[in-house]
Amino acid sequence: MMKKLFVWMLSAALCVSLGACAPKTPSAPAGDDGAAVTEAYRNKVAELDSAGEEHTWVEVRCGTGEKVLVVTKESMVYGDGETIDADVYQYADGEVKYIAFVSSTGTAYPLAFTEEGILFGGNHTAGKLVIHEGTGELYQLVDMNIEGRTPVLETYDVADGEKTLKSSEELAPEEADNFDYYTNAFADGSAEVLGFQ
Repeated sequence: MMKKLFVWMLSAALCVSLGACAPKTPSAPAGDDGAAVTEAYRNKVAELDSAGEEHTWVEVRCGTGEKVLVVTKESMVYGDGETIDADVYQYADGEVKYIAFVSSTGTAYPLAFTEEGILFGGNHTAGKLVIHEGTGELYQLVDMNIEGRTPVLETYDVADGEKTLKSSEELAPEEADNFDYYTNAFADGSAEVLGFQ
């Protein structure tokens, strides 16, 4: 009996000491997708609605890994809750910050997302918005697959809806295929269409 009691006490002490040495779960980063952030996003949509037109929205995880807010007008939603135009916001530094407007060129190219960013596309364009903390980087491939035109990859810094061109590079048509963010993300299965309800 004493032997069993000793083994039990030793086991309990070992569990306590191992628990003390176990790595602690990191605290949630500022701007994480908790209830306070979702509430801040709801308030932003209510503010937009107060201007006269109803909006619909989704939260998606991309860019920094935190959820960002993607908002569109209800009148722009079609099909299975798809859209081609939206404003992107992010909770950063204790507030909801406007990042950028993104737009595809037609309903065959609904806005989508991957872990890296928001995707948009069209017959002769493809792009992605990579979200940082309260800012973004916009990659846009234009004039692809047009006979007699040279594809161009443009890179912009984006904040508060303003784009600042960082670089513009002409590409060979074969190179442009590698930067077709929209088509490639669907081909490799990493893209998901944004679904507004």
